[in-house]
Amino acid sequence: MKRLLFVSLAPPLPVTNGQRMRIWALLRALAAEGHDIHLLTFAQPQEISAYSDQLAGVCRSVEAVPHSIARWTAGNNYTDRFRALLSTNAYGIERFRSVLMAKQIVMRLEDRYDAVFMCSPFPAINLPNSIDVPLIIDEDSIEQIILQRYLLHERNPLRRAYGSLEWLKLRRWERVVCDRAALVLVCSENDRTIIKKMCPAVHTALVPNTIDVDDYCVSSNCDAENIVYVGCMDWFPNRDAVEFFIDYIWPTVRSIRPSARFTVVFSPQHAPPPGFRKRFFKTSGVEFLETTNVRKELVNATIFVVPLRIGSGTRFKILEAGALAKPIVSTRIGAEGLDFQSGKEIIVEDNPANFARAITELLAHSQMRAALGMKARDRVAREYSFKALRSTLVDALAILGSTTVRQSSSRVRIQKEHRLQTFV
Repeated sequence: MKRLLFVSLAPPLPVTNGQRMRIWALLRALAAEGHDIHLLTFAQPQEISAYSDQLAGVCRSVEAVPHSIARWTAGNNYTDRFRALLSTNAYGIERFRSVLMAKQIVMRLEDRYDAVFMCSPFPAINLPNSIDVPLIIDEDSIEQIILQRYLLHERNPLRRAYGSLEWLKLRRWERVVCDRAALVLVCSENDRTIIKKMCPAVHTALVPNTIDVDDYCVSSNCDAENIVYVGCMDWFPNRDAVEFFIDYIWPTVRSIRPSARFTVVFSPQHAPPPGFRKRFFKTSGVEFLETTNVRKELVNATIFVVPLRIGSGTRFKILEAGALAKPIVSTRIGAEGLDFQSGKEIIVEDNPANFARAITELLAHSQMRAALGMKARDRVAREYSFKALRSTLVDALAILGSTTVRQSSSRVRIQKEHRLQTFV
């Protein structure tokens, strides 16, 4: 058993997005393996108290650190963004700087822990320059890759210039933090390759995103011609995916299947800006649906689409759709990192015309939809179940027991201490 200080950007409950899904799954898997977990998270006290019983069943202690965190892709916060221009840190990192969190981490480290587990490189801005226990960083998505892909589609020269500067700072930060870590967890082999290229000496372990497959029942084959996309619409990559689909894919689908509908589903906590919905108000067949029961709308989908052009990590939405045996059509980036076979378990198309053709063919053939959906569910059950998560975590934490990791972690602490002072 290991005694772990788990530092999180957000409370795991309620589970309203992929980040919280991963945090909650990791906490439950660690607890199931007998580890003693002490959770320190950005949250308001009332957020924690509402789920105290569930959290107490997993964590030995839970402490909320109040902190207002602006959305990285929000178009406001100009004062903070300008201030960050004068800093060596990216605005995306500075959002998480907290005097209170830094103090709490130092106080907690006066007790004896076997490791500090951080759910992202972001909260590492609150670490002291030296800690006496191994640092584990969970890279559920590589943020510099998301920003790099955003720049490929940004046409505004001022935004491109600002984004390029942010990308340079963020890339440096992720490299420094991963260099400092004794172990970096990734959710796909693709991400492992990126981390190893950035930090060749770092120890990595593959810990995939997973779901409780048994919680998802196979739904009947839906003939309603309802094409569904689920996502946090306060996050720019999801809005970009919707724009891309409606502007370049949807006209072809509607010309062939006039009765088809496209439903964008999101929870109230992650609604898009009003202007975004207004832009598509008159687009025939398109509906924006705000609901507290996102899964119900996914159950009602005829086809689930993932037209993402910007992203990193792996998509929980594909795992959920697969567990429900829904046929899935995705871009390459949308399906990135998941070992689904295109044409057998999922359809992967980047070209808008081919993407639209895949949708219309599936709408026309119910047996094809059913077969694709069941194969997707088989893949999820085989490789992305809670059992798989526990198994990979056991292997990952075993790496910390090796002499090589302990020695290399100590060297990084000493060698990087002066360098980190420019960031922390």
